[in-house]
Amino acid sequence: MMAPVLRKSGWMGVLLLAALELHAQRSLPVYLEGEFGVERFGDASVRSVFPTGAALRLGAAFALADQGRLRLRPQGGVTFYGNKINEEVTEQLLFVKGGMQVSYDAFFLGRMTFFPYLGIDYNWVSNFDMESYDGEEATYSENYLHGTGISQEIGLRVQISEWYVKAGYGLFRSQLRVRRSILDNDLTSGYVTPPSHSFQFDTINISVGFSIRP
Repeated sequence: MMAPVLRKSGWMGVLLLAALELHAQRSLPVYLEGEFGVERFGDASVRSVFPTGAALRLGAAFALADQGRLRLRPQGGVTFYGNKINEEVTEQLLFVKGGMQVSYDAFFLGRMTFFPYLGIDYNWVSNFDMESYDGEEATYSENYLHGTGISQEIGLRVQISEWYVKAGYGLFRSQLRVRRSILDNDLTSGYVTPPSHSFQFDTINISVGFSIRP
C-alpha cells in the first residue's frame, strides 16, 4: 500500500529540484514552502468515522507580478485520517494530492503579512485497513474504496518573517469505487452492492508552515 503512495508523491522532489534550477537560470524569485496541519470534515456522517486528519504539503512558490506580491505555487502533499477499530486494526482514509496554489500579498499589519489564497488539487483517494499484531510490522489491506477527483480551497495565510499560519476551507466531492472482489463476494452471498458511493469531503483546515528563499 505504501509503494503507490511513494510513487504518487515522489514527483514532489522532482518539482523542488526543477524550481531551484529555474531559479538559478532566470533569477526568478522562488520560495521553498512546507506546512503541517489538521483537517476536519464538514459532513457529519464522514466526520463521525474520521474525526480529524493530519495534512502535509510541500511546494515551490514563484514570485511573479506586482513586484513579487503575486505568488504561484506548484504543490503536492498527503492528508491522512485514521479510525481505530480495535487494538490491532485501524481503518485509514488517505488523500494524495498534486496541484497549484495562487496567493497575493494583500496587506500587512505590523510584522504580519496577509496572503489570501486559492488552490486547486487533483486527488487520489484510498480507503484501507492497517493491521498490526503483537508488535509485528504493520501490514495494509487492499483498498476497500478508491477514486480520484479535483478539489478547491480558499483561505488566508498570515506570515511573520519565514513562518506562517494558514486557515482555509476545502471543497471536494468524490465518487469512490468499491473493490471488485467485494462486489463479487457480496453477489455470491445474495447481496447486490452499489459499485460506487458519493462522498462529500469538504474540510476546514488550519496549518503552520515555513517559506524560505534558497
